[in-house]
Amino acid sequence: MKRILLIFTVVAFISCHKQGEKYLIIGNVKEVPDSTIIDLYIQYDDMGKKISSDTIINGQFEFSDTLENRPSKMSLRMRDWNNYFGSCDLWVDHETIKVTGQGKYLSSWIVDSKVEEQIALNNLICKTKGLTVMTDSLFMVMMNNMDMSEQISNEIDSISEIQFKIEFSAIEDNPNSQSALEMLYQIAKFDTTIDKGMIKEVFEKMSSTFQNSLYGEGIKSIIENKPIPKIGDEMVDFVAYDIKGREYNLSEFKGKYVLLDFWALACGPCIKAIPETRELYSRNKDILTVIGLNMISNEDSWRETSIKDSITWINLSDGKGTFAGVSADYGIEGTPTYILINPEGVIVEKWMGYWPNVFIDKLSKHIEGLKK
Repeated sequence: MKRILLIFTVVAFISCHKQGEKYLIIGNVKEVPDSTIIDLYIQYDDMGKKISSDTIINGQFEFSDTLENRPSKMSLRMRDWNNYFGSCDLWVDHETIKVTGQGKYLSSWIVDSKVEEQIALNNLICKTKGLTVMTDSLFMVMMNNMDMSEQISNEIDSISEIQFKIEFSAIEDNPNSQSALEMLYQIAKFDTTIDKGMIKEVFEKMSSTFQNSLYGEGIKSIIENKPIPKIGDEMVDFVAYDIKGREYNLSEFKGKYVLLDFWALACGPCIKAIPETRELYSRNKDILTVIGLNMISNEDSWRETSIKDSITWINLSDGKGTFAGVSADYGIEGTPTYILINPEGVIVEKWMGYWPNVFIDKLSKHIEGLKK
């Protein structure tokens, strides 16, 4: 009998232990019809991945699972982008997180938990939630009125300037959190009114852990403000590696034309370009080297996609994503971006975007004998 009780006690302990090793997100929202689908995304620095979905019934939803990294940044987004907009950002650990709110703008929802990063995030955004909702509402209007896009974009920019100033002041008071680091990166990258010297002062108050992170490298790169090479300039050399870990220098490909293809996993046009890129490479590899440069820092996803989509040309990453490294050296603002370098190492063409036959249109005027 004691043996049975001992076994029962051990099993009960293990069950309780396992139950405690999960996060639990409990949502209670108003003005959301039954059967509305809500998605949960996990954030990996510069990309998000959907990991679960739930159907809202009586204003309630729930998510629960284990975490590989603690805490993890996640976001809630509605599947129906015609009637809802924005995201509810939350930091998740193995405990209960409560989400409340109402209406169609998820940025107005409130997250309550004991997770330190969530508390830090709440303190940083408490004074700007209303402004975020305003910009979300304008984005929603713009989606349905593209003829007003310029006017609405100007309004959004004006609101963002105000929001950045308020957030920057909050970061000055509380600089040491991941949320503050990410917010400072956004300010450094997109705000044009706050002096970079002031941003540098706040950045230097952050711990070395934050300063040496990808976001930290991104802030350093922005503050340095190195000149971006343009058509007619010498190429900028870099070191990157393929999915097997072999290192390459750009300079070792001098002597042939080189097409740099800056791409990302979540970029629809990048994925659409793969078949035509493969054909371009296979027909012209004697005169043209194609080098794909992954712009996502999550390298497991990069490797999986590279294998799944049969990327046959040289396919590299420097692990810096869109934050620093080669993307910053070449001033990449969106994907796909293509840069053509001649055999002497001079940039002769640069453009952003993919459409059918773009490679023939752009490259044939530079490369004699390019095969279609």
